[in-house]
Amino acid sequence: MNAALGQTSCPAGPGAAGSERGKPGPILDVNPLELAATLVTLACVILGVKRNLWQFPVGIVGTALFFVVVAQQKLWANAVLQVFFVFVQIYGWWYWLRGDKGSRPRIKSANRGHVIASVIAAIVVAAGGSWALTAYTDFDLAFTDAITLSVSVVAQYLLDRKYLETWLVWLIVNVASVWLYGNAGMWLFTGLYVFFFFNAFWGWWEWRKELRSYAAAQGGSNADAGP
Repeated sequence: MNAALGQTSCPAGPGAAGSERGKPGPILDVNPLELAATLVTLACVILGVKRNLWQFPVGIVGTALFFVVVAQQKLWANAVLQVFFVFVQIYGWWYWLRGDKGSRPRIKSANRGHVIASVIAAIVVAAGGSWALTAYTDFDLAFTDAITLSVSVVAQYLLDRKYLETWLVWLIVNVASVWLYGNAGMWLFTGLYVFFFFNAFWGWWEWRKELRSYAAAQGGSNADAGP
């Protein structure tokens, strides 16, 4: 997923997604590449909710498109994030196919304390990244940019390992991304991450339902076995 899989996944120039960066342009002034990245990433996230392996090749395509668009907008941490996502989606593709001793792994629940500690650590890293971006680039939302990078790493790892808690962490990423892209005047991406915010609740519900089905199936098997 592109954050993103993010949540996942012809260059038109830095001003195509809006007017000047940080100054919203007409909502219909759409960069075709931004539109393509939005649609492909949307498909990737829905496939992720449904636990479909096609999320990974689709996500890689979306990631490549996202890289070009965010680089045009000088969202440097997001550009680095897209490169990272290519590799972790390849890993996730393998893990979902062969990660359980050569078989497809099931959804599982992570230690909540470890997840919380990882998110806090990611935010601390984001603060350091924010300082670096402020010192060496001209982007004025550096801390938000850095948060989308660092917390997305945690969320994507949990997704690749099929941990239910991935959806809770994606909520943080989605909120930061709405703020980031809205202030950059990238309205398609802003709308996409508003959808992703609500989609995370759907993903949580779908994955938790499957996780609970394992216990129900196990209980049925034990009852069938009898004393």
